[in-house]
Amino acid sequence: MPLTRLYLIRHGQTDWNVRAALQGRTDIALNDTGRAQAREARALLQGVRFDAVYSSPLSRAVETAALVSGWERGAIQTDERLTEIAFGPWEGRESRGLGPAFAPFFADPANYRPPQGGESLQSLMARTGAFAAEMLARHAGQTVLAASHGAALHALLTCALRRPMSEFWAVNLDNCCVAVLESSGGPFHLKEVLGKADAGYAEKYLK
Repeated sequence: MPLTRLYLIRHGQTDWNVRAALQGRTDIALNDTGRAQAREARALLQGVRFDAVYSSPLSRAVETAALVSGWERGAIQTDERLTEIAFGPWEGRESRGLGPAFAPFFADPANYRPPQGGESLQSLMARTGAFAAEMLARHAGQTVLAASHGAALHALLTCALRRPMSEFWAVNLDNCCVAVLESSGGPFHLKEVLGKADAGYAEKYLK
């Protein structure tokens, strides 16, 4: 069977990342560091030819996808399933100040309960898992780039790799790190994670 490759990249740094504020679906742009990280990722992936490029509709992901792939933004397919989890009234707030209500998000994902107006991790896994399954069907034998967000990508990995919720945060995806998934006809497996990770997603938001 031909090899299908899915390159999953987390968007570059934003100012809200710097202060560990929950972004969710709030449309925050990349900062200069984030754009530099995306250019470094492009150099890291030099020689990889993408047959398709997908992105969350949020600008921080779309700009990352464009900088990494070299594709025009109009050629990038945005997909709502790659959008970040919604945090509702918690968006814009620093995670450290949210207390016990937020703590299970990282410490015990299976028992996380979102605030009113937020999204559950189970819902996030359902839509990102559906995206991964569609990539296997639509792009068999091809190489695809998908730009998304911290929680969304961890949900996708949990589903695609058939891991338990206890391993939701097991893969270290710092800004502009790339998880490379491969399939030879069966389920995806994780080949490698590329890029420099100063800390994991969870660690940065728990400082």
